[in-house]
Amino acid sequence: MKTQIICIMTVLAILASFSAMAADSAGDEVENLVVLLTDYGTSDFYVGALEGSIYSANPEARISTITHEVLAFNVAEGSYILAQAARYYPPGTVFAAEVDPVVGTVERSIVLETNDSKIFVGPDNGLFTGVMDELGIDCVREITNLNLTGQGRTSATFDGMEIYGPVAGHLAARTDPAEVGPEIFDPVRIEVVEGDLEDGTLIGTVAHVDHWGNLVTNIPKELAEMADLSPGDRVEITVGGENVEAAFATTYGDVPQGEWVAVIGLLGRLEIAINMGSAAEALGVSAGSEVRVHKI
Repeated sequence: MKTQIICIMTVLAILASFSAMAADSAGDEVENLVVLLTDYGTSDFYVGALEGSIYSANPEARISTITHEVLAFNVAEGSYILAQAARYYPPGTVFAAEVDPVVGTVERSIVLETNDSKIFVGPDNGLFTGVMDELGIDCVREITNLNLTGQGRTSATFDGMEIYGPVAGHLAARTDPAEVGPEIFDPVRIEVVEGDLEDGTLIGTVAHVDHWGNLVTNIPKELAEMADLSPGDRVEITVGGENVEAAFATTYGDVPQGEWVAVIGLLGRLEIAINMGSAAEALGVSAGSEVRVHKI
């Protein structure tokens, strides 16, 4: 009996040890995951070259893509998309991003660490504004250590392949971010016009045009509620100087095909759409356009 008790206690101790190890493992940050966002498009070799630069620095890397279809040079749209997607990735993820109208100038390249233990590598041009606002800043460093870049080179046209990709690859392999360069305290931010409510009119901007041509605004659900909007209401919408009348609804299919509709989307922001059509094409607008909405 005594032997059986000892054996049982031994098994329980081993199981407890395994449980503790599993708990520790569950709390670990993910390794070797690099996530990409650019305005490169996919018809050229640039995306492949960027991925290759990451694998050259870290052959164990796993690469995930948010998008390479950010509107060309539109830093504001890139900032919005990056911040919204980044929240879904686990701690330890490294993001390499480039949307840069002035690449090759004296602009700094930076590494940003957020409060939720994610790392962002890219240009210091405001692209990380949304990330800083949504996830918080732990530390920002300027990339000056060329030993971590592509064979010690920099590029006059695409910093992604020579700087951001290689540095991201090294960081994903647990290189200490302190090795990239000195800490800085003045990262560039783009000016973001917050959604507002004035005299019953919702005011904001188009933050993103999605794949279907829906206009995703920066007007939050809470402001729409303050404006007393309910499903079934009719609203007048002004975007880029064009006026349309729409139904405020729960989903796109609440109106007939081809009809205008305003809904609260996945991220809790007001969206303007045409059911089974493209609102962006109909109005000829893009990210950054002003939006005004009021109940009729």
